[in-house]
Amino acid sequence: MGARSIGTNLVSVTYYTPQWPFVDVMKSTKVNSSGFQWDLSSSSPTPSLDAQGYPVGLASGQVATTYALRGLSGRYPAGQYVVLFQGDGTVDVNFEGTRTSYSHNGSGTARFTAQVNPGSSGLILRITRSSASNHVRNIRVIMPGFEATHATQPFHPLFLQRIAPFSTLRFMDWGEINGSPVTNWSDRKRADHRSQHGRNGVAHEVMADLVNRTQKQMWVCVPHKATDDYVRQMATLLRDRVDPRLKIFVEYSNEVWNGAFSQYNDVNNVAKSKGLTFEQWFTQRSVQIFQIFEQVFGGRSRLVRVLGAHVANPGQTKRIVDALPSSSAADAVAIAPYIGGRLGNSSNWQTTRTWSVSQVLDATAADISRMRDLVRQNRSYAAARGLKLIAYEGGQHLAGVGSAANDSTLTSLFIAANRNSRMGQIYKDYLAMWAAEGGGTFVHFNDVYVPQKWGSWGSLEYQDQAPSTAPKYQALVETIQRWAQSP
Repeated sequence: MGARSIGTNLVSVTYYTPQWPFVDVMKSTKVNSSGFQWDLSSSSPTPSLDAQGYPVGLASGQVATTYALRGLSGRYPAGQYVVLFQGDGTVDVNFEGTRTSYSHNGSGTARFTAQVNPGSSGLILRITRSSASNHVRNIRVIMPGFEATHATQPFHPLFLQRIAPFSTLRFMDWGEINGSPVTNWSDRKRADHRSQHGRNGVAHEVMADLVNRTQKQMWVCVPHKATDDYVRQMATLLRDRVDPRLKIFVEYSNEVWNGAFSQYNDVNNVAKSKGLTFEQWFTQRSVQIFQIFEQVFGGRSRLVRVLGAHVANPGQTKRIVDALPSSSAADAVAIAPYIGGRLGNSSNWQTTRTWSVSQVLDATAADISRMRDLVRQNRSYAAARGLKLIAYEGGQHLAGVGSAANDSTLTSLFIAANRNSRMGQIYKDYLAMWAAEGGGTFVHFNDVYVPQKWGSWGSLEYQDQAPSTAPKYQALVETIQRWAQSP
């Protein structure tokens, strides 16, 4: 939790994000957030699902479809993919318009291959026949070269290589925490589910296995609707599965103060029902979660107990920490000290869109001093209660807000600014400010993200982008190396 520590948020596991964490593509296939998990050619009759999310049989002519690696402009591995499955049925894979269909009688494991030349269409996988008595299941679509090791080494080595420099992995997006419907332990995603995409997030076991393999600190967010039993079961799983040498950051949901997310309304409504302010109930519930973790872990030596706060509202930070029953009830206040966010808001974007890239970069660099003042204010309130100040997210925030997001000129300008080599120096200056002001662990948002109208969040644009062409990634890594040399 010290000042010289930089982590990264991990982007959501979906069928279209440019991060490919798993060598088994099936682990990132689409899971529909409502209705049936698969796309069905005919919903009548709707088949049941087994515990891993496979349809238990299909009616004659009925097809179940899912997708992966979509819209990545060919930025995923080429070569021979191996498809494995069990059951009596037929599996059809379509990679970039080239279809391969394989029927199996249900004895043993079926195996077939598909030669892939990557493009933007990615994978379309269909189950076109599946026996009700021995349904198609345990499908795996293995990237080239990993058939022998995919079961014991599930994470793609390039994914591991790109996150290797960072101290801490924050799993907010992997957990699909914003607006999470998860309440009971039975709602959680299972590690053996056919895909780790979906509203229930990635399985805690998968997250734990990743930090064990990479030896990174783990930052988890507890769903805002989670019951005490869920919290206890989650804590027990992490206690038993995560390497005890690794710290675990525990945070109640994400940006609960943010009215753009449903967790704010849900938590605020509970607060009102209890006759408490939002800050009082947010802190109280956070402490309840921390205490459950402490009970399960037999103390707090392995934990970093985090209270999330809004960097631009230091007064609220003070109200949150003032609601603590004691200074020993938490360890840190976490903020998101972004820079440049004002350039795309409703007051400024129409002026910003007329600027040059240099002007955008000048304004982003100048915003560091404004953020310094906010960091100081938040840190003073945290320090008054004996708490550290850390960053759950951070970096540049060049994105159009509201209708501004649809302005193509503004979007192109912000993308160009993020790709400019000067952004690297701005990051170095920004991180130097954070360290000079006594900030603790800084977790960048995020690892890989295709630049678009919603923002240019990633330190990398694609999983296979050369770091030498990514100024933000370079600056983060160089700062990590410099801090390691002069702690």
